[in-house]
Formats: sequence, structure tokens, C-alpha cells
Amino acid sequence: MTYQTKVTGVILAGGQARRMNYQNKGLQLFREEPLISYSFNALRPIVDELIINANQNLETYQTFGVPVISDLTQDFSGALAGILAVMTYSKSDLLLVVPCDSPFITTIQLQHLLSEHQKSGAEISVACTGEQIHSVFLVVQTHLKTSLEIYLTQGERKVRRWFEQHQTHYVDFGENISGFENINTLEELKGI
Repeated sequence: MTYQTKVTGVILAGGQARRMNYQNKGLQLFREEPLISYSFNALRPIVDELIINANQNLETYQTFGVPVISDLTQDFSGALAGILAVMTYSKSDLLLVVPCDSPFITTIQLQHLLSEHQKSGAEISVACTGEQIHSVFLVVQTHLKTSLEIYLTQGERKVRRWFEQHQTHYVDFGENISGFENINTLEELKGI
């Protein structure tokens, strides 16, 4: 694998946001910008294309000027369903995946994750800080699409269990979780 490999950036915004009173998480304002805009701006300089995975408020997400791809099912099956939907759409060899609710992630951190993946030869690379795994900050090869389809068809949803089925490389960012924090509730959003 070389640095010439085409990379698609994916922002996961397809959840129901139950802990946020069903308010669309990616569109909640943080410092006068939608939460998703921080992930968008961090990814844009280092990917060949950018895609938003969303299942609600599609018209609003389309204002970002990139494809908005919904899950293949309507049951809000989680992060893996969003990744599968983008794998089905994208022609890239790699997806660089981030959530829509982590406003402190930086381009430098994402570039490091991508570079470490490309050096490792692994099928999946996942960010971690010490023992803590940040399972929706990942790089994944799109040839795993069939494996992911089978996994989800079997009723599985756990991201880490799917990782265990493949050659997965954990990229340790040290003990500082800055950048990988996510916002799950309106209270957390107001408290930052």
C-alpha cells in the first residue's frame, strides 16, 4: 500500500442521539458552528473525498456540499451500518472514519492515524489512548465490505467484535485523550 491510495473521509452522523433528547447531534451548535463542521474541517485537507453518513435531516447535511449517504436499513444499526453504507457507495480503497461529535479532533491526529495505518499493512487501524480504544476513529480497507455485510446480517452490532475478526492495528496516541472526546448530551455540550 502506498500514499497514492485513494482515501475517503467519512463522518458518522447517522445515530438517533437518544442521550441528546433525539436532537440531531451533528447539527447542534458548538461555538456557533454545527458540531459536524469540526470533523469536516479536520478531515478535508487529507482525504480525496468526504462523505457524511446521516439518516435524518439529510437536506441540512447536504448544505456541506458533499455526498450524504444513509444506512442501507432504517433501524439505526450503529456505526458499522454507516460504514457499510459508505463502503457500498465509495470507490476508494480506504475509509478514514470519524464521529460527528468530537469537536477537538485535529487534522494532525487524523493524518497520524492514516500514516500509521499505511505503514502497518493492517486491514483496520483504530485510535487508542493507552488502554482506551476510540473505536469510531479508524481507518478501514473497503475490501472488508462483504465481511461487514455478513457480520451485520447475523445481527451483530459491536464494533470491537468485528475488529477482532480482522488484522487490526491500534495506534496509540498516548495518555492524552484530547481530540478524541465526544459529546453525548446537551449538558456536556453546554459545559464545554
